Amino acid sequence: MLGRMISVSELGRGQASKVMQAVEETGQPYIVMKNNKAQAVIISVRDYDELLKTREVLASLDLPETGVRREAGDGYSSLTDEEMRLFLSGEQGER
Repeated sequence: MLGRMISVSELGRGQASKVMQAVEETGQPYIVMKNNKAQAVIISVRDYDELLKTREVLASLDLPETGVRREAGDGYSSLTDEEMRLFLSGEQGER
């Protein structure tokens, strides 16, 4: 996973196109670092759509402790640390 991390400053120095091409070709996400902290993840549109559909399904089930946390009515959800680890490792199952 270390090879799939990139700093914000590297993205600003012309690496964004290279990273987006790599994400599209390999399907592997990149973690964007700022001040040595993970700030964002660059994923393919296909993976993003899959995550949105999964979030909708989980929300519709209305199960306690689904792993999806909602902030006060703003529609924002985030993955748990375990879900993020599984996603980044490619263990999320069949597409």
